[in-house]
Amino acid sequence: MFSRKSAPPIPFEVRKEIITTLFGAKGVLISGCFAHVICMAVAWGATKDTNYFLWIPLFVAAVAVRVAVFGAYDRIVTTITTTEQLDYWERLYILAAAGTAVAVGSVAAYSGLTSPHTIAPAIGMGLVGGTMISIVGRNFGSIINAKVMTYCICVPLVIGFMISGPVNDDYLISISSIPIIIIIQSSNKIAAYLHGLMVTALKTTRLSEIASQKFMAAIGSMPNGLIMVDGNQNMVVINEQARFKLGPKLEEGRPLFDALRLLMRDPESLIDAIRSGAIGEDIREVTYEALDGRWLRFRVSRLAESDKKYSDEEWGGRQQDAYILTILDVSKKVAADREMEHLARYDGLTKIANRRFWEESTALAVSELGENSLVGLAVLDADRFKLINDTLGHDIGDEVIKGIAARIGSVDDPRILAGRLGGDEFVVLVPGLASVEEGKRIYDRIFSAISTTYVIKSQNVEVRCSGGVIIRPKSEFDLHPDMSRADMALYKVKRNPNQAWMLFDENLEEEYQTTLRIKADLRTAIDHCSLEVNYQPIYDAKGERIVSAEALCRWEHYDAGYIPPARFIALAEEIGVIGKLTEYVLRTACRDCMSWNSDVGVAVNLSALDLARDGIVEMISNALAAYAMPASRLCIEVTETVFVKDFEKTAATLMTLRNMGVKTSLDDFGTGYSSLSYLNRLPLNRVKIDRSFVVPIVEDKKAQQLFSAVVGLAKGLGYEVVVEGVEDRDQLEKVVSVAGVDMIQGYIFSRGLSNDEMKNVVEIRRPGWKSGKVIRLVADGAKPA
Repeated sequence: MFSRKSAPPIPFEVRKEIITTLFGAKGVLISGCFAHVICMAVAWGATKDTNYFLWIPLFVAAVAVRVAVFGAYDRIVTTITTTEQLDYWERLYILAAAGTAVAVGSVAAYSGLTSPHTIAPAIGMGLVGGTMISIVGRNFGSIINAKVMTYCICVPLVIGFMISGPVNDDYLISISSIPIIIIIQSSNKIAAYLHGLMVTALKTTRLSEIASQKFMAAIGSMPNGLIMVDGNQNMVVINEQARFKLGPKLEEGRPLFDALRLLMRDPESLIDAIRSGAIGEDIREVTYEALDGRWLRFRVSRLAESDKKYSDEEWGGRQQDAYILTILDVSKKVAADREMEHLARYDGLTKIANRRFWEESTALAVSELGENSLVGLAVLDADRFKLINDTLGHDIGDEVIKGIAARIGSVDDPRILAGRLGGDEFVVLVPGLASVEEGKRIYDRIFSAISTTYVIKSQNVEVRCSGGVIIRPKSEFDLHPDMSRADMALYKVKRNPNQAWMLFDENLEEEYQTTLRIKADLRTAIDHCSLEVNYQPIYDAKGERIVSAEALCRWEHYDAGYIPPARFIALAEEIGVIGKLTEYVLRTACRDCMSWNSDVGVAVNLSALDLARDGIVEMISNALAAYAMPASRLCIEVTETVFVKDFEKTAATLMTLRNMGVKTSLDDFGTGYSSLSYLNRLPLNRVKIDRSFVVPIVEDKKAQQLFSAVVGLAKGLGYEVVVEGVEDRDQLEKVVSVAGVDMIQGYIFSRGLSNDEMKNVVEIRRPGWKSGKVIRLVADGAKPA
């Protein structure tokens, strides 16, 4: 019946609000009906025409229907969810409104037709005018309704007045109806204009509500707290996270800084930082602790300038200098950072300072001393610690390390600064000593506390620590050189089982200076490749031919004379040139080996530091390639110590070498607990039984049984067996009497030989030793092998 084809699309919720405006103000309908009744009474009084009373029940009925419709709409308005439902109620409203409009228009037309020269037409026109005002004023929510009511009122009026002119012979009445046509057009235009304004306003309001809802949802779902603060430092916007982080009592309109003073440990400093950030200074992000122990990070962001200007009252606060404050709970990050800092500073096992932090703390403590103060420094380690690990297990060893640290800490002196260097090595600084004697007393107490019986997991473990101590004036104290001096004293005291610690003195200073010189000379000797590489032949078990040779590095110092390998290798590790030394020996051995008989191989020892290097495989590969040496002629010898720190990495390196064709051998086999436990997992070709099994083998039956068992174990696992340290014929007879011995190395056959000497003997094949006495191929030399 009433089409809305020309109506522009309007969002459902907006249209629902528009339609709902039609059903408001029921009281206006009732008061309007009352006015209509009075007007009918006045028209009757002026004309004595009782027909006017006929309209009274029409008005009452029309209003009653409309009031009933209004009530019904109010009851179901919340359930309206479709456009079809809105269309139904709009049509129902229009029908009811049209009834009232027809009644008003018809009574106006009747008055002009029947009583043109009385007040009745004026009353009719008054009713029409009032109703037209109501159409424009409250019915423009529906353009169709406004038009229907306008036509239902005005068309009967125009028709009645047009007919009244000829009937009553007064054409002025007919002419007076012409403006009604203009009123119809104007009314429709005004209604359409007001309808457009309403739609625009409601759309704008709805868009504003949607934007506001999005904004509130966005800031409400932020992980950070957010507070918008105006230029007067009052809070304008607060999201839920901000209330969660700072407390539920935050209120818009209240001063931000008052809230911070109730919540933070150092509020004034935080407030100063926020003020600085708000005015554009560098301080934009700060972290502070709340009273409840949480750590909160505050970030200040100034509001961007807007092209649109609003009054401060509209905006809700002073806009100038307004800013956004975001709050993030960083308690977990602060705790993690502190944990990381703690781990970076303290040893994970003992909880005392690690080397780096101990050195930093030492430098600070010494710098704060008076010029006349003395500084005490001790370097100490646990005696026979490896034996504890190997026999009792690493868990007991860890408890010993923890016990040493705890006992150092139990000595009551606030000046003591202890640190763990690694393994079983500790350092103990005592700054601010008044005299050397005071230092001696303190270190006596420390070593007495450490060296005692530890009860660990129901086991009594005897722990003894040895240490070197140096006490020097602050002006002479130099941390790293003095640690080396104390370490030298430690090395000396190890030789005296009845002395716990030794004080570094003038005699040791002379030796220390000599050691420094030797270190420098060692570096030069390695750089200039001036160390000697000798070779001790390894024979087959019959003693008939040389199978291989072990490369032995020798150093004859111009002043100190012959320096044992154990010493200069340790010095090379200490000064960080062990890698260069290893590469020199390796390349020299490969070069020399290629000048021998093609059946003879060479064995090179690698240290734990060597195998820990990432480039060790490449170094070996390059050495082989440099001299076109077959990988099968090279054997890499390692001791069990290389497996202690990183077994998996070491085993993987050895497997890579084996896959290249390089032989691998375990040196000093049988001397340690660890090598037995790892044996079945190692990629080995051979094992070398230590000379400690050979020395007592002639006279000691148990030694013979033990040697036989070790050889049997190695052969059972499929390894070649080399026995080293065989010095005389009796030992040799006992060794080869055990089935499974493949090779012999020892002074009985040869000392260490130079490369030239090796060239002369590798081709010689001789009768086995059992055919007569043992014959050395080269005359005895002065140097030990």
